[in-house]
Amino acid sequence: MSKTTSHILKNRALLWLGIFCGMSLLIGALSFAYEVHSAKTSVERYVGIWEDDIARAKIFQGDPSLQNKILKQLKEVHAAVGTTEVQNPEQLTCTFSTDVPITYNSLPSGSMRVCFSSVDLALRSLLSPVFMVGILLSFFFMGFAIRREFLSRLHEQKLEAELALNKEIASISRQVAHDIRGPLMALTTLSRLSHEMSSEKKELLNLAVSRIGGIAEDLLNKGKKQEKALSAESRKADDLSLVTETLLKEYRFSHPDVTFTLHKHIRSSEVPVALEAIKVQRILSNLLNNSLEALPAVEASINLTLLERDEHWLLQIMDNGSGIPEEVLPKLMQEGFTHGKENGHGLGLYDAKKTLESIGGELQLRSRLGVGTQVVLLFPKNPEAQAQIS
Repeated sequence: MSKTTSHILKNRALLWLGIFCGMSLLIGALSFAYEVHSAKTSVERYVGIWEDDIARAKIFQGDPSLQNKILKQLKEVHAAVGTTEVQNPEQLTCTFSTDVPITYNSLPSGSMRVCFSSVDLALRSLLSPVFMVGILLSFFFMGFAIRREFLSRLHEQKLEAELALNKEIASISRQVAHDIRGPLMALTTLSRLSHEMSSEKKELLNLAVSRIGGIAEDLLNKGKKQEKALSAESRKADDLSLVTETLLKEYRFSHPDVTFTLHKHIRSSEVPVALEAIKVQRILSNLLNNSLEALPAVEASINLTLLERDEHWLLQIMDNGSGIPEEVLPKLMQEGFTHGKENGHGLGLYDAKKTLESIGGELQLRSRLGVGTQVVLLFPKNPEAQAQIS
């Protein structure tokens, strides 16, 4: 369970606990009010039976037995009765009380004050049927509400999962449309020249077809969430230098009016990186396509430079295109953002950045309007990759 989900569940539990406590207090208050009303009604209902005794108690003030008799009888009527005062009722003060008028021989003879014990009233209210029924009803309605909320959240999670799946499918579809442009352009050009195809052209055709197959297989694995189950062969390290040279053959043929150069400043003959060839091809193809779309009509050039540093391999891609405005540069590596392309998808730089960061690499972007754009790819040196490729 994620921290976010755990936090939400904790908050919901606290909310429902607060609601239950609030409902319990409300039911308790209503039950207490009912007990107070019941006590007053009981005393007032039965006090007429002892009017003669009460009247004598007021007349014979020196006889305490009458006062005690009245109190005893009232306690039998309601257990919450605490004290009574017949002689001077106004002097008796308490929180919960009732004043009962007294008549003697049908003539008004003052009143009697009866006080009730707050503790006894509270205990009786907690044990009363009103409180018990109220708590049971609150449990029932809370259970119904919690169940309804749970089903609603379950439905929302299902919808969110379906939306996420649809988004992933849409992303894969866009990725296919984006990645496949380069090799398809080469195949289109070759199809026009099939009648005079040389061995070099046949080799290029095979490379293009192979790359299309690699793209399709890679996207299929993504769609099925099986990247972790790839075989050791598909996870082996690839030579960045060899992959770059192979890809440039395709682009030189597809774009004869553009000058492609590759300069190497490395000590070793091989440049192992911890990425499959298909992913390296995807990154480079996307970046080269971006450069091609910005190149001038004449003297167009794309220069690639492979450099070696202590902990990284650097691949620089520089073009002499139109450049990118400075305020746009930070947004270009955001998913879905595109600049200067009518049918752009905003995937190339984002995908390249995400893929490089997954292996501890980095993508840097610099550009000047009217001068061109430079993309620097940093691939970490990996001893395991070196061992695999050798």
